[in-house]
Amino acid sequence: MMQRNDVTETISLIQQKADLEARLHLIPYPGSPEIKTSHNHKYLYVRSRVGSRNTSTYVGPYSDDLYQMLVRDNRECRRLKKEIRAIRSRLAILGYQENELSPEIIQNLDFARAHIKESIYDQAVLEGVATTFPQTEDILENRAVSGMK
Repeated sequence: MMQRNDVTETISLIQQKADLEARLHLIPYPGSPEIKTSHNHKYLYVRSRVGSRNTSTYVGPYSDDLYQMLVRDNRECRRLKKEIRAIRSRLAILGYQENELSPEIIQNLDFARAHIKESIYDQAVLEGVATTFPQTEDILENRAVSGMK
């Protein structure tokens, strides 16, 4: 069982991780800069891994300023990823797990989504509200229905 201090630390670490991930997503070209030459002109690309594949993304014609910016972004990207890994390690030590929803929960959510309109319509009929099923759908989707508030 987690102690109060552990819970506080876990919440703080989750917030820090979310902040770092947001900053990581703001980096326009995450990856290693590459200089490619074609017809005596230099062009900048950024090499990164997407899934299991390495990709090169065109950035623009070579300039020293752009190249230095890509190097700084790459350094910042590596630093942020390292901090995120350290936070994940600490969260694992504290017993926190990032799990996806179980198949049963996903199935229950799908069932609820499929039957929510029907359930609300049935409750409205029981309460004496004179709406049709299509009007109930319109109301739930915030559309105007004549004669109804």
